[in-house]
Amino acid sequence: MAELVEQTSPGREVPLHVQIVRGRERGARLRSFAIHPRDGSRVVITLHAPGLVVIGELQQELHVMPGQDSDVLRFRLKAPAPGLHQVTVRAFRGGTFLGEVTCQMSVEFDSVTRDGPRRHAPLPSMAFDPGEVTLQVEKDEAAGTFRFQLIGERFHAPETFHFRGGDPGRATEQIYAELRRAAKDAARSGGDGDGPRLRGRLRNHGVQLWTSAVPRAVQRQFWDEADRIAAFTVLGEHDIVPWELLYPLNEGREDRGFLSEWLPVVRRVFGQDRVRSIGVPGAAFVVPPGSPADAWDEVTSLRATLGKGVADGGVLTERAALTALIEGGPAGLLHFACHNAFTGSGSCVTMADGPFDPIDLAWAAQLRTLRTHRPLVFFNACRSAGEIDWFGESLGWAPQFLNAGAGAFVGTLWPVRSRSALQFAETFYDQLIAHGQPLGRASVTARHAVRDLHDGDPTWLAYAVYGSPAATAHTNPQGE
Repeated sequence: MAELVEQTSPGREVPLHVQIVRGRERGARLRSFAIHPRDGSRVVITLHAPGLVVIGELQQELHVMPGQDSDVLRFRLKAPAPGLHQVTVRAFRGGTFLGEVTCQMSVEFDSVTRDGPRRHAPLPSMAFDPGEVTLQVEKDEAAGTFRFQLIGERFHAPETFHFRGGDPGRATEQIYAELRRAAKDAARSGGDGDGPRLRGRLRNHGVQLWTSAVPRAVQRQFWDEADRIAAFTVLGEHDIVPWELLYPLNEGREDRGFLSEWLPVVRRVFGQDRVRSIGVPGAAFVVPPGSPADAWDEVTSLRATLGKGVADGGVLTERAALTALIEGGPAGLLHFACHNAFTGSGSCVTMADGPFDPIDLAWAAQLRTLRTHRPLVFFNACRSAGEIDWFGESLGWAPQFLNAGAGAFVGTLWPVRSRSALQFAETFYDQLIAHGQPLGRASVTARHAVRDLHDGDPTWLAYAVYGSPAATAHTNPQGE
C-alpha cells in the first residue's frame, strides 16, 4: 500500500509511505509467501519516479513478520518542474516480482500540498521461485536513457545506460528484417539450406546484442549468478531488444548458447498480474477467412495434442463472436492460427466481419474481464508480440491481453515458418498440459524441438512468452 500527496508545488519535498499489510481490502494483495516463524522475511521495495528527484535510496527493505503489518517505509520526493508525475512502487522477494502499485502527483506553481488517497494493489502470493532472476528495464523519456537492474539473490544497484547511436529500435528492426529473410529461406529450401552459416549469423547477432544492449556491470552481475539462475524474467521495456536472441558471451566465460536456449526466458509487462496456476478446461481456436492454408491442419493437430481432457470450444471466424467471448471472460485456451498484419500503424487480424486489432481489447483491459479465469492466449501469427506506440503508451496484443487479465501470453516477434510454428505449439502444449511442466520449461523444450528441425530456421527464437516461469496448467475447471 502506498500513500502520496496528489498535488504540490515545484521544489517542495513530499513523503511517499509504503507498507505491506495483512489480507485487508485497503491494500494491494501480494502473492502469498512463507514467513519464517521466528525471523520473518525480507521484501525489497523499489521506486520508479521519472521526472522526480528521489532524495535518498530508490530501494529499501521491509521486514515482514507473521501475523503483523509491516513497518512503514518513507521515501522523500521532490518535483523540479510542473507536470503530472507517476510513481510506481514494486515489491520483490529474491528475484521474483510480487506486485506493484502506482500513484500520481500533480505539480503546479503556487499550488497547496494536498493529500492523496491510499493506493493499493493485491499481492496474492509472497511465494518466490528459487533461482528466478528478474532484469528490470525502465526508460527515462526526458533523459533518453534506460535503467537496468538485475534482481536475484543479490539486489544489484540500477545501471543507467545510453544506447550507442541512440534509440536501439532501428537496429532491432534491421535484425528482424534479416530474421524474416532467414525464415523465408528456410521455408523455400525445405530444410536443405545453408543451416550452419545462418546459425552462425544468428549467433553473431546475439553476441552483438549482448555486447551493445546490456551494460557491462549487468553482464558481470549476470555471470556472478549464472550457476544459480533457473529462470530469467524481463520486466519492462520489451521492444527495445529481442531478449530471446541474447547470446551471453564474455572472455573467460563458458559459451552456453543463446540465453533462451539454456534458460527459460519470459517477459512481464508493467501492471501484469503474477499468475501461478493457469486453467485450461477448454480451448477455442481463431481461424478467420484468409488464414494460412495449413491453419485448419494446425487446429486438427492441436486438438489431438490437447486430448480429450480439454473441452473443444470450437472455431471462431467473426470479430463479433471473438469480442463477445473475450469480454465475457473465457476460461481455458484461446489459440490464434491466422495472419497478423503488422505495420508501423499497428497490428490487425482480418476477421470475416471486419478487422480485429488491439484497440478492440481496450474495454476488456479496463474492466479486467479475463481476470476471473486467467486464460492462456497463444497468438501463432506473424509479429504478434510486437508493440506500437499509441498516445504515448505501448499498445499491442501482449500488453492488451495481459492487462485484461490473461494468465499467460505466447506470441511471435517475426514471421515464422508454418511447419516449425506447428511443431512449437504441439510441443509446448504437450509439455505444459500433458507432462505438467511449468510455463518457462515448456517453452525451452518447445524451442529445442523446433531448433533441431532445421539449423538455419530462426523460428525457435521467434517466440516471446509472457507470464510467470513457474506457472503450471491444469484442466480441472475448479483448478484442483
